[in-house]
Amino acid sequence: MTLRSSLRRSAAGAYAAIGLVAALAPTRVPAVFGGAARTPDARTEVRAVYAGIPLAFAASLAAASGSGPGDDAVLRTVGAASAGMAAARLAGCVAEHRLTAWPTGAFLTLETALAVALRAARRAGG
Repeated sequence: MTLRSSLRRSAAGAYAAIGLVAALAPTRVPAVFGGAARTPDARTEVRAVYAGIPLAFAASLAAASGSGPGDDAVLRTVGAASAGMAAARLAGCVAEHRLTAWPTGAFLTLETALAVALRAARRAGG
């Protein structure tokens, strides 16, 4: 297995895990941050965003098995989304004058690691 393949599969696995937790236990997502999803509409929203997007990322990364231009586009897009989440999370910490190790710091670290891994996968080539 190549470095590119290992990084891509690791990122796909991380996003799949996030998506599955959100799909199967949507109340856990806001609870991690001290919130609640008390209504069916709130739980559906969690599933749509916090399950749907990560599962789409995981599926896209899993399908990008080669080294073609389309595969690079998937790595670039999911990597940019990961970096964007990390940047927005960091901006929120600055705005709130607060960065806790858990959960915010852990997710900031994960999103940054995913962005870096996908960039490295792109650079590793075929």
